[in-house]
Amino acid sequence: MSAADKNNRELAKDLKEGISRVSRRQFTMGTLALFAGISEALAQGQSGQPTGPAQPQSMEGALRGSMPPITVTEEQANRMFPVHNEPKIMTMAMSDVAHQAQDLADSIKAGAVAIHVHPRNPDNGLAMINSALLKRVLDATFDKIGDCVTLSHTWYPREGGIDYIVDTNELLEWGEGNKYCQGSVVLPFNNAQRAMVDKGVRWLDAHNVKPCFEFYDTSAQMHFKQLFDEIGNLSKPLSLDINLGKHDSTAIHQDPGSYMNAIANLDIVQKTFPGEFYGWRTGGRNWLPIMTMGIMMGVDLVQVGLEDAYWRWPHRDELIESSAESVKWAVDIANVMGRRVVTDPSEARKIMGIKLTSKLG
Repeated sequence: MSAADKNNRELAKDLKEGISRVSRRQFTMGTLALFAGISEALAQGQSGQPTGPAQPQSMEGALRGSMPPITVTEEQANRMFPVHNEPKIMTMAMSDVAHQAQDLADSIKAGAVAIHVHPRNPDNGLAMINSALLKRVLDATFDKIGDCVTLSHTWYPREGGIDYIVDTNELLEWGEGNKYCQGSVVLPFNNAQRAMVDKGVRWLDAHNVKPCFEFYDTSAQMHFKQLFDEIGNLSKPLSLDINLGKHDSTAIHQDPGSYMNAIANLDIVQKTFPGEFYGWRTGGRNWLPIMTMGIMMGVDLVQVGLEDAYWRWPHRDELIESSAESVKWAVDIANVMGRRVVTDPSEARKIMGIKLTSKLG
């Protein structure tokens, strides 16, 4: 059996279970051959599967988006992310929409001004790529806090790459503007996905959805630089997020190399893209010291929370109980260092160059 036949057989087997088999490197660095297989399978069917999209999982009244939801199983998550060998943490098993919204609201009350959430299926607690479920969680959050900046995941694997338009457009229609997606994460890519990313970034920018570019390593930075130079007229400032210790980004699991890596990454980005908006996303056991370094070095935004960081300290096993706890720590550290923490969403949007096109509050 050829490698291609074996891959197709494994993909067909996974699709019967409603999942796809993805390596961490494929998922994060743009080698999206698997996503191409998903799109083809959804459109044509494979190995006896009926033609047409996979049926959504049961979620009463929740899944009303035009694209079928993609469930991320526990096995798939372990294959995707660098933390796959770490022990289970039951605080991440929360599934109730109200519970998810409460943690987001608590994070805002603790000093956050923006939120980024991967919603979980209320029926089984599994993370899902689904715009309708994202809307449910964000609506419940807005009911509690009124206003905040939403920096969302709105992309969907489609047509051999990542589509930044279909789900985002749905969210814009539901929000009568960009309520649910004031910013949208844009992943690193390779040449095979370049045209699709180019189209998506132009579309996001034209529809007042701030592209939040994820810099996993220096090769990703150069790919994005070429894209920016080609497009030429993206709204300023560019939102550039340096990723450290999470997914397949720059490693920060050793001392003193972790700190030198962090310093070098920020230096390279600031010199390559001067005068832009610099985000700082840290994960793994060493998230806290590296986050603190970012605050010390003057980054504009730090992202913290349970997506990528589970332990309070790099040298001990105490678990973080909620995203709000991490936010409080970040705010306290910034205050001790004399950094002003922006908590007003309108001011934050002004700093980031985001125009709110929905009514909030």
